[in-house]
Parts: sequence; C-alpha cells; structure tokens
Amino acid sequence: MFDEETLEKVTMEMLQNLEYQCINGYELQREDFSKVLLKKDIVQAIERINNGIKSEQVQEVLRLIRNLDHNNTILNNKQFTKYLLEGIAVPIQENGETKYKTVKLIDFDNIHNNTFKAINQYTIIEHSEKRPDIIIFINGLPLVVVELKSTVREDVKLIDGYHQLKGYQDVHIPTLFYYNQFMIVSDGVQARAGTITSPWSRFSEWKKVEDTDEVFEQMPTHQTLFNGMLRKDRLLDIIKNFILWSEDSKILSAYHQYFGVKKAIHSTEKAIDNRTGKAGLLWHTQGSGKTALSYYLTYVLSDYFSKQNKVAKFYFIVDRLDLLKQASEEFEARGLVVKTASSRAELMEQFRNNQAQEGNTGKPE
Repeated sequence: MFDEETLEKVTMEMLQNLEYQCINGYELQREDFSKVLLKKDIVQAIERINNGIKSEQVQEVLRLIRNLDHNNTILNNKQFTKYLLEGIAVPIQENGETKYKTVKLIDFDNIHNNTFKAINQYTIIEHSEKRPDIIIFINGLPLVVVELKSTVREDVKLIDGYHQLKGYQDVHIPTLFYYNQFMIVSDGVQARAGTITSPWSRFSEWKKVEDTDEVFEQMPTHQTLFNGMLRKDRLLDIIKNFILWSEDSKILSAYHQYFGVKKAIHSTEKAIDNRTGKAGLLWHTQGSGKTALSYYLTYVLSDYFSKQNKVAKFYFIVDRLDLLKQASEEFEARGLVVKTASSRAELMEQFRNNQAQEGNTGKPE
C-alpha cells in the first residue's frame, strides 16, 4: 500500500521506463500559471513536423488552439480534437491567391518526431489554484490527466479521484480539459480511464498490455493500464483511432475493443494476402459494445485502405428492423454516412457498384 506521494513517485518511474521525459512541476520556470499549454514545445513540434512552415503560420496555429470558439468545455474539446486528428487549415498566399495549408500538431506516423513529457504537480491558476498529480503532454499539448489516490486511508476511495477530476473540469481549471483526450484515476492497485463526458460507470480498467496476456477476476490494473495505454505508440494509436464522438459524448475504447480491432485488422491483411476472402469472426456478448467496436474497425480499415489509394465499403447485416434503426442511428451519431438496402436487388446493385456511395465527397461511411 502506498501513500499518495509514494504512488506518484512510483507512477512517474513507470513513465520514465516508457521513455517519457519526467519533470517535477515545482522545478519548472514559469511566468504565467494560467497557461496550460507548453508554448515552446508546441512551436518546435509544428516547425519540426511541417516542413517549410512560416513563422506567421505557426503563430496563427497557436492563436487558433489558444482561442477556441466556445465558452463550453465539451464544444471546445470537440473542436480541438478535430484539430488534433485532422490538422489546422491556415491561409497562405500563392500567386495572388489565398490557399490553405494543413498544419499537423502530432506526427502519428513517426513516434520519434514527437515529444512526450510527464509533469507532476503542474500548477494551474484559473478560477482556483490546482495541481493535478500528473499531466501527459505530447508536443506541449496536455492530452492526458492522471489523479492518484492512496489506499492507506480507508475513507479515500477510487471514485474520489474521479470527483476531483470532475471538479477540476467543471469548476476550478476547465481550460485544461479543452485539450484532454482521456483521464486516468488510480489507487496503485486498480486504475480506470475515461473521457471528459464519461460517467464513473464508464471509466474502465485496461487489463492487458499485449493481446496474449491473461485476464482474471479482481486483477490489479495499475501497471496494465499505464503500460498498456501510455506506451508511446499505443497512446498515439488510441488517440488517433480509438476515441470517438457520438454527438456530444466522447467515448474511449475498452481494452477488449482495442485488441479485437487489432486482431481483425491482422486477419483482414492475411485474407487479402492469401486471397481467401475470409477474415474471420468476432464473437460478442450482449452489452459488450458491438456498435462501437464496429465503428473503430471501419475507421481503422478505412485508414488502412486509403493508404493504398482504395476506398472501402462496409456492410452490416442485421436480422431485425429495430436493430437496423438502432445501428443506423448510432453510426450516424458517430459521423458515418449510412445507406440501407431494403431488398435483395438493391443490395446486389450496391455490390455491383465498385465505388463507395460517398466516395466522391470524402465522407466516412
């Protein structure tokens, strides 16, 4: 059992073993404690990732991510997440014409082109003065917040860490959460992760580091979560492919969905290489998140095929009209374009058409 100071030290050592640059927040030289972004790191990352970018374009990107459009944490987070995943369009002048250049904040294709910092006790002064236990910065952007609770005191529960984070988000330092991709709560034994919109019931343990790891009841999950989610390549993968918006709800993949998609991708690659056309079967139990997993799979496979200059179409077969309505609504809420076939003839016509239905618009479907 750890007190909070020891648990924080042990957790920082774990992050150091994952090759994060670990920094004590009290030792940072800072002039403005209201700032949650590491400006110098952001500027250097933008210049490093975006070859030939001009100083005024860097400043425009800084302006846009500092001054998001809404006075609302959820809407600002949604806007920033779009910037993070898709890049930021900034105007450039070419031959007297205004064109737009997409500026990337993270290099998802080259892990080593990014900086990963873990800062503990990073002071933020907004409506109150607060110090989250650990903040994970990628390229100067505070993307993960960690709250640690000691198991030494019997009156302190893991859920108290969740309430503390929600207090930071809703009352004390909301600006920090404009940029957050997910939050972690741990007592050194059990650890859970969720997003800024997740209720406590949706904060989930991450029970594997690798897919072949054994899972058992009442297993400790502090080490499996930190090593399984925050390994650099895994963290970038989760941020890019395994967090989705469903209207104004931000949803983080569960570990079984993550590894299920990974196995499906591998199986699909084998089926293509071997020309068998058989990628396999994923078996689900009721309430295990089938629709969310299907979305993650379509998203990752679309990216996989787009790198080969191919546009993929995905078909879902359901055996009840209520499931058709439910699945269509859930996919559309997640941003997919859904087309239905109401007859065998209509379905066969779609099969014969080798173009994606929305392929000319670029919309995901």
